[in-house]
Amino acid sequence: MATSRRDPGTGRGASASRTATGEAKAGEAGPLASAPEGSAPEGSGPARRDPGRPAGGRGAPPALPPVRLAPREELAGSARVAPLLRAARLVACWAAAGRRPGTKAGLLPAAAAAAMAELELTGAELDVAWRVAAGTGMVAVPGQRAAAGRRVDVLASGDASEVLTVWEDALRVMLAAEDLDGMATALYTVGGPVKMDALFEAYMAAAGSRERPGRPPRPGGEDLAAGLSSALETLADLGVVELGTDDSAGGLTVTLSRLGVWGMHRYLGAQGWHVPVLGSGDRAGAAALLVTLASCDAEDGEAEIAAWLAARSPDRAAAELIDAARHGSPGLRGAGFAVLDRVGEQAVPAVQAALADPVLRAHAAVWLHEHGEEAELGPRERAWLLVDLGAGLLEEADPRDVVSELLPDLPPKAQADMVAGLWAVNHPAVTDLLTALSEHHPDPAVARAARKAAFKARSPSAGARRKRPGASGTP
Repeated sequence: MATSRRDPGTGRGASASRTATGEAKAGEAGPLASAPEGSAPEGSGPARRDPGRPAGGRGAPPALPPVRLAPREELAGSARVAPLLRAARLVACWAAAGRRPGTKAGLLPAAAAAAMAELELTGAELDVAWRVAAGTGMVAVPGQRAAAGRRVDVLASGDASEVLTVWEDALRVMLAAEDLDGMATALYTVGGPVKMDALFEAYMAAAGSRERPGRPPRPGGEDLAAGLSSALETLADLGVVELGTDDSAGGLTVTLSRLGVWGMHRYLGAQGWHVPVLGSGDRAGAAALLVTLASCDAEDGEAEIAAWLAARSPDRAAAELIDAARHGSPGLRGAGFAVLDRVGEQAVPAVQAALADPVLRAHAAVWLHEHGEEAELGPRERAWLLVDLGAGLLEEADPRDVVSELLPDLPPKAQADMVAGLWAVNHPAVTDLLTALSEHHPDPAVARAARKAAFKARSPSAGARRKRPGASGTP
């Protein structure tokens, strides 16, 4: 749901772009028609970015999708019956009952052989079950003799929180194993079923990327395939993944289970990732809502907006959204004013007050115009708004899509004339936008104008204006 660019129900992004390019009023000249070359707007400096959002643009890490978390009782029920946890408890009880010799790394050879025979486990199954039992506190080995751990009976008699804590510890133990961390993270990032052959190709590439000089060669393709199969089996036994079929392609698929989504959400959140959750927007601030919306589809996004607005008064909602726009990236500015459309006329006083803020003035003027209110928007402000809209697009979209969307329905000559003057716009993202236009605009004249403008924008005199202390890249 690209509310960082437009609201799906209002088309605000396209309207704002037409206003910025001068199309909003018939016969009106483009944004730079009356602005002489070199008359850059006052103010400069880097735009502030929401701290919970990865930096946008090319080369930025992909944003994690928002997820919907299952109820804790349901999750605990799934964890109680996870085959790997049950096997770990079985091994722990067996070893503790006989005071079998071992260490945290595993049972000693004679005890291991006895365990495999009596419990009907393979060597690999015993190894994994012991690691989980030791890592979750189901078994202890004081003096190299097995004893029951403090959590050995949690699966049988613990409450939901205790069961999930044991399961989460087991997940961390397994993700510490080679290849499992990246695989589970990739499945979380995709947010849906992945075909097995595609997962195998990614697994092979990841294994090859870990080669280091002086390390022994990694196994061949067949052994790597066996490694993938073993890794998936381990994750399935812990209840992290589910296997399915793709009827249209006739192949196997793998996806995170509801328990796996919850576990990876906790795991990635502990590592510092921003991990948005659907259904919690009403309790979050406006900035968190806007970040979540950037990764939502339209249906989920509408539900998040409705829940968030229902939890606060229109005045409070407008104030929070404007504050998030003021302190956010260009993408968040666009998103904030898009959600303000849902507040409607009750947001007018707050948006009118935002006209006094240089960072928000252009967006506020467009919003007020769209809602039947009077607001002046001069040529320099139109040009700044165009760059800000483009910067918001570049935070997430492919540059080719930005180019096709930013300058709608203008003839090539008008586009080239407009782009030629953008170098003078005092916005920290102007060079990036001009570079994208020069590299991806299909019309040679427009691309050439963008290259020349980007060169001017990089000049020492233009750079000095954007770096002047105390300024903020505003018109």
